Amino acid sequence: MGYLREHGIKAVCFDIDGTFYPKWQTDIYLLRCALRHPVFSMRYNSMRQKMRKEDALEAGPLLSLREFRAKELRISGMKLDLDSYIRKYEKYMLEPWQKSYGMLVPFDHVRQSVSRLRDCGYITAALSDFPLEGKLEALGLDGLFDYTASTEDSGYLKPNARPFMEMLRELDLDADETLYAGDSYSKDVIGASNAGMHTLLIRKDAVKKEKYPLADLLLTSWKSFDRIIID
Repeated sequence: MGYLREHGIKAVCFDIDGTFYPKWQTDIYLLRCALRHPVFSMRYNSMRQKMRKEDALEAGPLLSLREFRAKELRISGMKLDLDSYIRKYEKYMLEPWQKSYGMLVPFDHVRQSVSRLRDCGYITAALSDFPLEGKLEALGLDGLFDYTASTEDSGYLKPNARPFMEMLRELDLDADETLYAGDSYSKDVIGASNAGMHTLLIRKDAVKKEKYPLADLLLTSWKSFDRIIID
């Protein structure tokens, strides 16, 4: 019996970047951004790291996207008004990101496994730290999810519990009815675990359970997903 039936799970939720496709493809995007505007890119990436630490695990109130951008600006310390910051973000970060979608190639077995989950009656969701517009379509995964969102839509980045809690609210599910799968222990596993969800870590070095104590399951690739999770 697969993990889902054994634990009475109704929904499987996924991270996207590094989970559905190799992380090195994201790294190429970051390099392109750095080359386009090195100073803004450096300060933006530094801000995101600071934000994760500042938010920690406390689930604060929902923020609008504009309020989230204002929080980014505050943490970055850039001497810009909010509208100027948003224009720079869209030009030097968002636009290159969206243009990179054409080069994204998913791991083998991803579409088959997500499709099988749906065929078996499971709810499916995708939650990413980055904007999603056009990404799932580029990966050939559009139409396979009951819920899709960026954590930015809630005003927080992983591992803050708020994005996970909002996803559960939208899907009308209890945390113990859901499994969250991702490639990052510090963001995906800790964040989903903090929200009370079951967790699956998918990465090449996910072998030793003692290295990832909060992960309920470890997989080194998508090849064994159906056998261990669904069957």
